[in-house]
Amino acid sequence: MPALRCLGLMAAIGCAGCSGSTRGTGHNDMSGGGDGPSFNGCATGNFQAMQQPAALLVVLDSSGTMANNNKYQNAQQAIVSAIDLNAFDSMTLGFLGYPTSQVASPSCLSLGGLGPPTVGCGVSGLPQVPLAPAGTMKSSASSGVRHDIYQWLANHSPTPGNGDGNPTYDAIQSGIQALQSWPTSGRRILFYITDGGASCASVSSRQGYTDGNGCNDWEYPDSIVTLIKGAHDAATSSVNTIIVGVPGADGQNGPTGGDPNLPPYHVRLALSSYAYAGSPETVPATCDGKTFSQSGGDPTVACHFDMTTTYTPQVLSNAIDQIRGALLGCVFELPNPDGGTVDPGQVNVQYTVGGNTNTLYKRKDMSNSCVNDGCWDYTSDGKVQLIGKACSDVEGASDANVQIVVGCATVIM
Repeated sequence: MPALRCLGLMAAIGCAGCSGSTRGTGHNDMSGGGDGPSFNGCATGNFQAMQQPAALLVVLDSSGTMANNNKYQNAQQAIVSAIDLNAFDSMTLGFLGYPTSQVASPSCLSLGGLGPPTVGCGVSGLPQVPLAPAGTMKSSASSGVRHDIYQWLANHSPTPGNGDGNPTYDAIQSGIQALQSWPTSGRRILFYITDGGASCASVSSRQGYTDGNGCNDWEYPDSIVTLIKGAHDAATSSVNTIIVGVPGADGQNGPTGGDPNLPPYHVRLALSSYAYAGSPETVPATCDGKTFSQSGGDPTVACHFDMTTTYTPQVLSNAIDQIRGALLGCVFELPNPDGGTVDPGQVNVQYTVGGNTNTLYKRKDMSNSCVNDGCWDYTSDGKVQLIGKACSDVEGASDANVQIVVGCATVIM
C-alpha cells in the first residue's frame, strides 16, 4: 500500500476583504507561488474548505490467536492513537469486535455427542460502539464515541481458545450493513483487521472448504469478494472496505491442505483480493493479487496492508490515518454562507502548501488529468474535488490549507 499522508483542515470559516481587480485567466496565471488570479474586487467570501462527511467503522478480529505475540494489544493502541488525531474530529466513528458469542456446533462436529456443543462463531448484528460523530472529545474524555471505543478495547480481550472461530463473512456483512444505515450522504469506510483465514461457514447456509474436522468450515474467499465488491459498487451508500493482515495472515497451506489449522489456500492472496474488491481506488498501482484462486500463490505486491512481517502500533495507526487521507483528502463541501446557496458558476479554489498559494482552474475537459499543474472539478453530487497535482500536493502535506472563493466567475480552462 503506498504511503499516503492525510491532512487536518481547520474548521474556521472567514471572509476576506474585497478590493482591487481580477487578473487575467491565462494558463500561466493558474499555478505556482501565489501567481494565480487575485479575486479581490469580486469575491464575496473566502471560506476554509471542509471535507465531505465520512463514517469510519473499525472491524477487529478478536479470535483466540489474536492474543498471541501482542497482536491484540498492538491493535488496541493503534486504533486509539489513530482516531485521537484531530483529522478525525469531523468524522463519524464506530467499532465492531468479533466473534461475540458462542453458537450451536454444526452437525459435522457432533461426533455422537462427544464434540463441543458450541463454537465461537457468533457476530453481533450491530457494532458494539454505534456510529456517532467524533467531535473534539478524545478517548481520554468522560464521554463521546472515542471514549466508548477506548473503553470497549480496554475491557475486552480475544475469545479464549485456538482461534478457529473466525466468522469473517458475518463480521464484514454486519459492518457493511451498519455503514449503509448511516443516514448521511458521504464516504463510508470499513477498516478490517485480521490475523488469518475466514471460517465458520459450517454454521451458515454457505458452503466452504473442508477443515481438519471434516467440516465444510473454511469460508470460500470468493463469497467474501462478492460481498465486499457489491458494497463498493452499490449505486447508493457505497462502502470502501480496507483490509489489514497482521502476523498470522500469511498461511500457505495450498489447495491440498496439510495443516488442519490453516485454510487450503494462500491467506495473503485471499486478503489481497478482498482489498481490491473493496477499495480498488486506494490499492497500490502495482499490486498483483487482485483475483483469488485456490491454487494461486502469494502476490508479489499485495493489494491489502500486509503487516505480517512489520507490525507495530505505529504502523497500523499510520495505515488508518493514510486511508482517511486517501479517500477524503481531495473532496470538499461547498460552503453555505448564512444558510444560503452558492452559485456554482461563481466558485474558485485555492490551496496553500509550504507557504505557497496556488490558484486552480476548473477543468473544461474531463479527460484532463491535470497531472502537471493541478485543477478542480465538481463531483456528480456537487462537491469540489481537487484533481491531479493539486490532489497530490494536498494529500502529501501536513500544512495544507484549501480555500473556496465565492463571488467571482469560475475560471475554466
